[in-house]
Amino acid sequence: MKISLIIFFFLLSLNSYTQSRVDLEKKRANTLKEITEAENLLNTVKQNKSESIEFLNLLDKKIILRNNLIENLSDEVGNVDKKINELEKVTESLTTDIKEIKSEYARMIYIAYLNRQPYNKFMFILSAKDISQAYKRIKYLKQYSEYHHKQIAAINSVQNTLNSQIIELENKRKEKYSLLNSKEKENKKLKTEVEDKTKVVNSLKLKEDVLNKRIKEQTKVAEKLQREIENIIKTELKAKAAAEKASKHLIKKENVLSNNFRDNKGKLPWPTDGGIITRGFGEYQHPIYKDVKFQSLGIEITTSSGANVHAVFEGEVASILYILGTNYTILIMHGNFFTVYQNVVEVKVKKGEKVKINQIIGKVFTDNVSKATILRMQIWEEKKNLDPELWLYRN
Repeated sequence: MKISLIIFFFLLSLNSYTQSRVDLEKKRANTLKEITEAENLLNTVKQNKSESIEFLNLLDKKIILRNNLIENLSDEVGNVDKKINELEKVTESLTTDIKEIKSEYARMIYIAYLNRQPYNKFMFILSAKDISQAYKRIKYLKQYSEYHHKQIAAINSVQNTLNSQIIELENKRKEKYSLLNSKEKENKKLKTEVEDKTKVVNSLKLKEDVLNKRIKEQTKVAEKLQREIENIIKTELKAKAAAEKASKHLIKKENVLSNNFRDNKGKLPWPTDGGIITRGFGEYQHPIYKDVKFQSLGIEITTSSGANVHAVFEGEVASILYILGTNYTILIMHGNFFTVYQNVVEVKVKKGEKVKINQIIGKVFTDNVSKATILRMQIWEEKKNLDPELWLYRN
């Protein structure tokens, strides 16, 4: 009974460990994939032959990913350590149990040896007072024989389990050493990347006047574009409200579309061909001047040159804006939701057009100077700004 309980609880912990291991390995694979993508994009941006903010943002993202990878490896090591401790406890317990079973079996063999004469069993049965007692003695001898065989089977079973646990324990120790080795290599890479970032920051600081001028220009253009986006959303919502008031059928249709969009939070397809998020949603510091802060109303996805832009959900093109310095901005309405795609060229849709999920609506612009290809994306629910990263799904 004790052995069965040990194995039962061990199998429960094994199932938990296996699931945790699968999750961690999947997370590590995804992070490595993003790091590879970041490295490829960095190599493309390096064609610029001089440092840029875009290059620095990519390098920063790579460092973040590397830190995530190291943290993930630490979790994996901890997971393996936990498994090793469990295996050691199970091995120790099984070793104790097998000693007890063997000791009990040895006593049984010794008793059998003392009563080894064949006539002893025969006389044991014949000496019964009556047929009923003789029958009970025959049954007892049969049960004794069965118990004898069960003890042998139990010894073999526990011994086999013990042997497999010892092998598994050795494999886990090797796995731990392999993970620690990987972690050490990643730490070395991280150190190099941090040193590279310091060099880039120092180099860019020498161009302070140019950087300040660029920050002012970009801020001015971004604010103008944002005002336009918010005005369009207000206008569209007002027009939709008026249309819904005149048509109950439209209210039902818009509610269905809105609910469908809401139900797909975390499941929306990636809006570009590949790429990684190099700027998140919310407040962020300037990569060089830590006292300069900005508010990001969306995310920036850095991708490869020539990448297509995809609509993340079915809807209707509400507007296509063009402001010098930002290229085209496409707004798509999905009931009460809006998705916004900035820095688009070669636009393939027009205002009022119905679009399908994953439909190509244009290409991401590649800057001729920095060589960076960046899509800026926003998601709105009526007048409320949302974090696109929480709505997108990435394999």
